[in-house]
Amino acid sequence: MNIEITWLRAYVEKLLRESGLEGVEADHDGDYPFRWGTAACWVRVQERPFARVEVFAHVVHNVRSSARLLREINDANRRAVGGQVYEWDGTVLAAQSVHAHGLQSDTLVQACVGVGTIADDLGALLAAMFDGQTPYPPEPVAFEPPSIDAEGA
Repeated sequence: MNIEITWLRAYVEKLLRESGLEGVEADHDGDYPFRWGTAACWVRVQERPFARVEVFAHVVHNVRSSARLLREINDANRRAVGGQVYEWDGTVLAAQSVHAHGLQSDTLVQACVGVGTIADDLGALLAAMFDGQTPYPPEPVAFEPPSIDAEGA
């Protein structure tokens, strides 16, 4: 690992600690995993072809590639800002890269939020449409009915 990548990795770790993403620590591959709703996400430092940080997420697993799936992915890409959605070997992924020289706290947070949001937004829909599974189950939404004020009724 060259000095620029060593520096970049340390800088990414610092930014992740300051970002508010809880418990983000390097895994056995050196990636930084985090959960965003139903999506499994990672931050990865890449050296080639140029120093950059990739944020990527598994949106849904176990889907068969089809024209219908690719239409949905194309539609998602049309709406995406700064990222991409694609299918690879039965998994739909969302991803965004940030060049090392442009990396700042706000650009890393934007990439994490952007990738996590699109992955979570698409996950349940694509799982239902194409008989796949999201990496994590949807989180239950707590619903509390509004209280009724007897005097105001």
